Amino acid sequence: MEARCMPLTTVVMIIIIFSLFTASLTIAFTIKSLRGQRKRLSQRKAILTDGTSAQAVIHSIQQTNAQLDDQPEVLLDLTVTKPDGEILRTVVKTFIPIVNIPSFQKGCVVDVKYMTIAGEPKFEVVGAYIP
Repeated sequence: MEARCMPLTTVVMIIIIFSLFTASLTIAFTIKSLRGQRKRLSQRKAILTDGTSAQAVIHSIQQTNAQLDDQPEVLLDLTVTKPDGEILRTVVKTFIPIVNIPSFQKGCVVDVKYMTIAGEPKFEVVGAYIP
């Protein structure tokens, strides 16, 4: 029996189509990610600008592996006391300017702002880094 081979132009066309398909998926994923980041940044700014002020006690601070403009991303485990006396426990993922890290240690009281978005309270730490 004789083996049959695809013509070279068919192989090249398959490679080109596959490359275009993967490039399109990569571009679409990148655009979606950038839109999501832009939306989250806009939401964070809105909370800090228009949100209700409250006080929070830091129970723990944990650095993630991410950075934004050389500012570390951290997870802050907080107990927030709203102005009406309601107490909530939350974890806020945010970027803290490196020079402000000493102010964000366990036991410290920090100012936060909050806003209800889509029926869920969202918190931001006053003094967080927002580009």
